Amino acid sequence: MDRFELSSPTRVSRMHFVLAWALCVLALLLTTATWLPGPNQVPFAAVGVVFVAIFPVFGAALVRALFSEGGRTLLGRANSIGMLQFVRNLSTGLKCAYVVVLAALLLTMATGGAAQDAKTDGRGGHYCTRWNNTERRCEPVPLTAHEYDEATKAQARVFAAGAALFHAMGGFLVLVAASPAAARRAGTGSERVARMG
Repeated sequence: MDRFELSSPTRVSRMHFVLAWALCVLALLLTTATWLPGPNQVPFAAVGVVFVAIFPVFGAALVRALFSEGGRTLLGRANSIGMLQFVRNLSTGLKCAYVVVLAALLLTMATGGAAQDAKTDGRGGHYCTRWNNTERRCEPVPLTAHEYDEATKAQARVFAAGAALFHAMGGFLVLVAASPAAARRAGTGSERVARMG
């Protein structure tokens, strides 16, 4: 079976891929830091920067993939076989990196139940708001310092893990956009399969 290769990715494509994965790794580090014991040490501003970076990085990758030869071929509805073949032929290290990102996201979703919109009042107390169905209004619910730390950690964890997933997918879309030769081979392979069927 032929290996899919990037057909001379441009310097901009390489920089875009590296930027997407650098942000993904940073988001994973922030996610991991939220599992450390003790008070929350993760600055929410850092999580916010990584999360907001999704829009230009993932957005540009999506646009590149949609308007590239590789993207038009591999992302088409009728070419699921070609996409599976493209994913299967990625390097082992890259496949492992995607597995790590997915595992972090699943673990985050499993442990993100404590994520609440926790706030600090002006008197040093902590609270979150919950909707009261009987009175049809939001009510403040007091939180202990430990509950507040857990809530802010879980909130940062969910945002950082979501950002990691989008940045990893942005890197994947850059690879798809930079692979017109692979797309042509996948197209001829799917045509062969269609003729055989």
